[in-house]
Amino acid sequence: MEFWLIVVIAFGAALVLGFGIVLRRARADAVSGTATTTLTTSSPVAVPPAPTPPAGLDRAALDDAVRALLAEGKLIPAVKLVRERTGFGLKDAKEYVDRLPAGASAPPPAPSPDTVTPEAMAHIQQLVAQGRKIQAIKVLREHTGLGLKQAKDTVERMEESGVVAALDVAAPAAPPSSDEVMARVRALAAQGKKIHAIKELRDHRPGLGLKEAKDIVERL
Repeated sequence: MEFWLIVVIAFGAALVLGFGIVLRRARADAVSGTATTTLTTSSPVAVPPAPTPPAGLDRAALDDAVRALLAEGKLIPAVKLVRERTGFGLKDAKEYVDRLPAGASAPPPAPSPDTVTPEAMAHIQQLVAQGRKIQAIKVLREHTGLGLKQAKDTVERMEESGVVAALDVAAPAAPPSSDEVMARVRALAAQGKKIHAIKELRDHRPGLGLKEAKDIVERL
């Protein structure tokens, strides 16, 4: 009788122990599955890298052109432009355009002689009147950002048109007569030095305006 009691107790203990092991494994599997699910859910989605434009491409100019088209609502022309400039496929070109914000900043104003201050222009005219054309070109470029050829053409137009500034010169000890002044003016005009002729005339006739002096020289 005692023997069978011991067997029953041992069998019951084995059942309890086995059930406990199974329960622990089930709990461990449940925890592992939850952790895996959480890790999978929280993993960030990889973002594909932006397509790289070919070497030598003016990226800033392309971006400005694309932004300008986007600002006008022209998405398809913008994508087409990117494809033409870069050789991208349709998908890459669209991704390139999508990464650019719409709206392009206004381009900087082109260099122009009109941007010169009156003081600087007076200085330039004075240099032209003195025959210092190279210095006049240099000053004009410093104040406008013009290229060498543009600045040279502008100075030459000033020289040809007779647009010069009156110079502050010391008065001669004995002012020459009107005939002597006109003789010098005629000689300068005959040599093709119209600007110098106008200057000579105005130096000895302070009340004479630039246009009036120019008209007189033109008639000689």
